[in-house]
Amino acid sequence: MNKQEYMEQLKKRLKRLPGEDFERAVEYFEEYFAEAGVENEAKAIEDLGPVKEAADQIIMDMAMDYSKEPVLDVKSGFHGLWVLFLALCAAPLALPLLLVGVVLVFTAIIIVATVLFALLLVAACGVLTGPLTFVAGLTVIHRSIPVFITCTGIGLLFTGAGTAITYGMYQLCKRFLGWSMQGLAGMIQRGGKKHA
Repeated sequence: MNKQEYMEQLKKRLKRLPGEDFERAVEYFEEYFAEAGVENEAKAIEDLGPVKEAADQIIMDMAMDYSKEPVLDVKSGFHGLWVLFLALCAAPLALPLLLVGVVLVFTAIIIVATVLFALLLVAACGVLTGPLTFVAGLTVIHRSIPVFITCTGIGLLFTGAGTAITYGMYQLCKRFLGWSMQGLAGMIQRGGKKHA
């Protein structure tokens, strides 16, 4: 096997990584081969080991990196969870029971994420209906001042409460993703130690 064949097989194994992570992993291996030089290509392939093991190791290393970084936004949090999921699939799990634990953890994550998403939608509806209620009050100002005042109050209340809840849910989602990544990273580490 030469460098080109090794890299093609490696890219196939790493293709499920998010774009930036995929490019970073491929770049790492390209640099490794570049430093080894053409004359040491066979030795570099031998040092890296089989393609499957090298790909699994880089995925696990990325998963550990994601678990140590704070979650800056929801998108990076989901990228981290995806890489951790890929690492769990690549990890040599010592006990089938650990796999059941992983399934239960992912089920819990999906349930909590669904509840958080539903609450976020409710809050977003409040943000959207608040201004509409205020505008509706403006349309009846010439007919009834009390209706106008009521619609204005309700509109401001919905807008304010919806905005506050939306921001709170965003912060909670970031924390939840961080906790999930740390928990999954711990499972990967424990599974690797048992296998070793």
